[in-house]
Amino acid sequence: MLQENSSFMKCVRKADKIVGTIVDWLAIILLIFIFILGIAQVVWRWILNNPIVWSEEMIRLTYVWICYLGWVIAERADSHIRITSIVNRLPMSVQKWQQIFCHILCIIMCVLMVRYGIDLIKVGMKRTAVSFPMNFAVVYIMGPLCNFILMFYEIAALIECFVVGPRDYRDKGGDEE
Repeated sequence: MLQENSSFMKCVRKADKIVGTIVDWLAIILLIFIFILGIAQVVWRWILNNPIVWSEEMIRLTYVWICYLGWVIAERADSHIRITSIVNRLPMSVQKWQQIFCHILCIIMCVLMVRYGIDLIKVGMKRTAVSFPMNFAVVYIMGPLCNFILMFYEIAALIECFVVGPRDYRDKGGDEE
């Protein structure tokens, strides 16, 4: 049985901290990039009358990355929307198995997303963006990469559910931490 202070759990927490920091900073940098590029697009188009042709497509493709990173951030914080009105009324032993089932489903989905995401990357290698020379594989790589990270979080949550028990999702009156 895994102990809370075992070397494995320490490694998991350290990996979580490193991956979380990288994902957080990448999301921040990409949001700043989109903001600056959006402002530059407006200035060049309306003030200088010389639009940046590739800016709109770059913003759209960068937004795809930000959405995937947001998914990882929400998973890491366990802050996805969930409807728990029925589940919260069940005994904790039933809630435990319900949460285990949900984690297993999410892991299966992540495995499928990685598998088919790799196929999508292969297709993307044959395509380039319309307004600038960027291979679409660069955009598509975020799918398998983020789903691999999500799989890590789901496996950690599954182990936690077995070792510690189910998470309590009862309404705390907006005082969730």
